Amino acid sequence: MPRHTVISADCHAGASYAHGGFLEYIDAPYRERARWEMERLTAEHEARSRLFAEEFMQAQDSTQAAMQGGRSGAWDPERRARELDADGIAAEVIFPDGSQNNAAPFQAAEGPGAVGADHALQSVGAWAYNRWLADFCATQSARHAGLIVITIHDVDEALAQIRWGADHGLRGVLLPAGVGDLPFYHHPRYAPLWALCEERGLPLHTHVGSATPDYGELPGSIPLFAYESLWFSHRPLWFLIWGGVFERHPGLRVVFAEQGADWVPGTLRILDAMYRGVFRHERKRLSLAPSEYWQRQCYVQAQFLGEGEIEMRHQIGVRNMLWGSDYPHYEGTWPRSKRAIQKNLAGIPEDEARAILCENAARVYEFDLGVLDPLGARIGPEF
Repeated sequence: MPRHTVISADCHAGASYAHGGFLEYIDAPYRERARWEMERLTAEHEARSRLFAEEFMQAQDSTQAAMQGGRSGAWDPERRARELDADGIAAEVIFPDGSQNNAAPFQAAEGPGAVGADHALQSVGAWAYNRWLADFCATQSARHAGLIVITIHDVDEALAQIRWGADHGLRGVLLPAGVGDLPFYHHPRYAPLWALCEERGLPLHTHVGSATPDYGELPGSIPLFAYESLWFSHRPLWFLIWGGVFERHPGLRVVFAEQGADWVPGTLRILDAMYRGVFRHERKRLSLAPSEYWQRQCYVQAQFLGEGEIEMRHQIGVRNMLWGSDYPHYEGTWPRSKRAIQKNLAGIPEDEARAILCENAARVYEFDLGVLDPLGARIGPEF
C-alpha cells in the first residue's frame, strides 16, 4: 500500500523553563522578572498539568515514545524531527505550548483577557516567543511553519510583530479568540491588521484556550473550560463575516484550530438562513452568503477527526479541512498518528485523503510538496 504525505496543522512548541526558557530572547530589562515568573510557574506546573483523568493520560504515558522522553521535542529540534518521523508526519504548523512547562512568557499567547495579564509584559513575551520560534523553525524550515504571537491591545505593536515574524520566516498569525475589554473583531480598529495579513499572505488562526473566563477553583471548572473554549474559538467567524472583513479582504484566510469540525455545517446553515431571510438587506453590504465566505477563505483543523466528521466532509468542505496531531498533548494522536489516520481516512477516495492530509495545508502555509512527498513516501502512514 502507498504511504501518504502528512502535514500536521496543529503541533506545539516552546522553550523549556528547565533549560533556561526564553530568557536569552527577552529584552534585558525584563529578564529578572521573567526568571521569577518561570520559577513560580515551575512550582505550579505539576498541578496545572494534571488536567485529565489518570487512565486517559496513562494511554500516552505508557508508550515507549513518552517514556523515552519524546515530549522533549517540544523544545529540542533534533528530538522533534525524530518524533515527527516516527509518527509519520512530514511537516507541521507550530502553535505555542505550555504543557511541558514551556509557555510563552508573561501570558503572551493567552490573549488580552487572561486573568492577571499585564498588556505591556505580554508584548515583551510575544517578542521573545517569536524570536525563539523563528530560530527553532529555521533548524528545518521545509518542515516547520511557525505562527506569530501578537498582542492586540496595541494594533501598531501587533503590526510590527507581524512584519518581523513574516520577515523571519514565520508563516501565520495567532489571533486571540477573546479580546478582554477591547472591541471585538468587527471593529474598524483592526482594519490595518486584516490588510497586512492579506498583503503578506499570512493566515490568521484561532485556537482553544485564549478566550474563556476564569471559572475559579470550583466543581466542574476544568470541563467547563474545555467545553466553552471551543465555542469562544468559533466566535470570530461570525464577527468576520457580518463585520464585512471577508468582503473587504477576499485574500484573507482564517484557520480554526483544535476545536473540532462538526460544528461547521450547522453554524453555516444558521448564518445562511439569516442572510437569505430576516437579514436579507445585508446583501447590500455582503456579496456572498456566509457559507460562500467559508468556502473561499476559511479552514478548520479537524484535530478530533472521527467517523462523524469524515461523513460530514463534503458539508464542511474537503478543501477546507486540515488534519493535526496536537503533538505533544494528551488529547492528540501522538505517538499513534499513523494508526489514527489509517482508522479514519482509509475508506475515503485517494484525492480527498491527500487534500485533508497535506494538499490543503501546503496551499495555506506554502509548504513545498516536491520536497515533502519523498519524505512522506518514506515515513508516512500506509493505507
